[in-house]
Amino acid sequence: MDTIAKIKEDIKLNIKSVYKEEIDDFDLDLPPQEKLGDYAFPCFDLAKKLGKNPVELAKELADKYQTGDLINNAKNIGPYLNIFVNNDFIKESINEIAKNKKFGQSKYGQNQKVLIEFSGPNTNKPQHIGHVRNDCLGQALVNIYKASGYKTTAVNIINDRGIHIVKSMLAWQKFADGETPESSGMKGDHLVGKYYVKFGQLLKEEEKKYCEAKNIDLIKLSNLERRKVENKFLAQSPLMKEARTMLVAWENNHPEIRKLWKMMNDWVYQGYDKTYRDLGIEFDHLDFESDTYLLGKNIIELGLKRKVFLKKEDGSVWMDLSKDDLDDKIVLRADGTSVYLTQDLGTAVRRFEKFKFDKSIYVVANEQDHHFKILFLALARLGFDWAKNLHHLSYGMMSLPGGKIKSREGKTADADDLIAGMKNKAKEVMAKAEKKVDTSEADTEQIAEQVGLGALKFFILGTNPQKNIVFNPEESISFDGYTGTFIQYTHARISTMLSKADKVANISKIKDFDFNKEEKKLVKTLLMFTETIQKSAINQNPSLLTQYLFDLAKTYNNFYQQHSVLKAESENVKQIRLNISKLTKQVLKDGLALLGIKAPDMM
Repeated sequence: MDTIAKIKEDIKLNIKSVYKEEIDDFDLDLPPQEKLGDYAFPCFDLAKKLGKNPVELAKELADKYQTGDLINNAKNIGPYLNIFVNNDFIKESINEIAKNKKFGQSKYGQNQKVLIEFSGPNTNKPQHIGHVRNDCLGQALVNIYKASGYKTTAVNIINDRGIHIVKSMLAWQKFADGETPESSGMKGDHLVGKYYVKFGQLLKEEEKKYCEAKNIDLIKLSNLERRKVENKFLAQSPLMKEARTMLVAWENNHPEIRKLWKMMNDWVYQGYDKTYRDLGIEFDHLDFESDTYLLGKNIIELGLKRKVFLKKEDGSVWMDLSKDDLDDKIVLRADGTSVYLTQDLGTAVRRFEKFKFDKSIYVVANEQDHHFKILFLALARLGFDWAKNLHHLSYGMMSLPGGKIKSREGKTADADDLIAGMKNKAKEVMAKAEKKVDTSEADTEQIAEQVGLGALKFFILGTNPQKNIVFNPEESISFDGYTGTFIQYTHARISTMLSKADKVANISKIKDFDFNKEEKKLVKTLLMFTETIQKSAINQNPSLLTQYLFDLAKTYNNFYQQHSVLKAESENVKQIRLNISKLTKQVLKDGLALLGIKAPDMM
């Protein structure tokens, strides 16, 4: 049992002794000031359960509290029972962390399977800044769930078919003159994206001529009127007719069209592989929309039998959502072709049959909130009990100060440019640093990449996923403030200091001594690592971990500024502080790793 668990157990025993009441596990708070105690137990829930005033209960519990081996005193501060620990608790905690090679990891989710779907790019263009948020968020969740003991499967569904894919294919066929990634020197996904943009530009020119011929000024129209004009234009557009014809040919397995589709998709996959490697993204399972788009039709038949769906006179199948204050949703077109909901129903069922998951999380932007609400509702009505274990991690939009991303117009901050830009920005910041470290050119490149990507990922993950964020590269790389760079620098600072020490003695062999308040606070903060990881998993929110790492780095720097380590007043004190420093370095490194961020030993 770890030291935090021992404190909790001590509180439980006292509650049982005083009130003959057993309580479930609970969180301990850290009081805002050290003089108020080391840990605080909030009495609100217990007081409500017993029908007592929380302040009076906290006072009664404090008065009757029987202290254990690790606790010096307990007293109430308002509705909180505040615990004061002794030196044995601090030393035992340091020893506990030092002995545990996997400190931070737990068996919280043991024997539970969780499926996490993220990324989901379209194979008609390179990934952009929005995908970067999705990729970083999904990978961090995978890492955090694994550290919390869950058997975790990372899933990516590749949107590799449909009219948007055909647009790139048609433009390449018309204008590329056989251009390839090798002949152009471009990454495959960038080359395909080039022709997606080309199609959009040509379509825009067609629309301009259409409006001029009909004397239509789109700017003067309302949004509804503009959509009507655009729909009429698209219905007669020669370019769109060609694209639709190519899509039908693809669906009918036309050999030449399928060959072109496979060639261009392979180019994209090669490009994506590099982007994923650069970002440190890995998947255990891939789904392809070209395989899944026919799934779900058997489920529609099941839904009709169970009267979950209804068929209209034209043959289309719908889901009545009037009782849920939602518009009715089509699940099968009159011509028998499926919609996205159809294939998502089929994919969900196939995944459960394959993985038998206890929880499945879809990491998808909040613009798809409505879709997932209906998907989960449909699966529940169809009688799939596991539908209650489906979760949509709905995250906000991410943009640059320049504004919204429009891929079809070529107005996009693609992932590769963003990665390269952050690396260059890191080089600039490192070159301006007051204290420069002598490194080889290769080491400088590696550190710049780690710092640049660390700044990017921390900025993304350091905000609650539900919030929209505007990514400002200038703000993300700073040696001060709430940044990944600050935490990386703290890690590097400790590494440099430890390299100058002759040795770091085993904590069990160090003599007892009185820990000062900065040392105690640092050790107590270290002890919160495991619980923070668990909370991040439970809340599907990596920003809880980023905030913890920032607080830990701040706490260490405050300790370091006030107390010398290498020039401590005695060898015993020096070894105590070296041990605490070494453990802090390890927790910072492991915590950053869960976020997909490297921790350089020098900066």
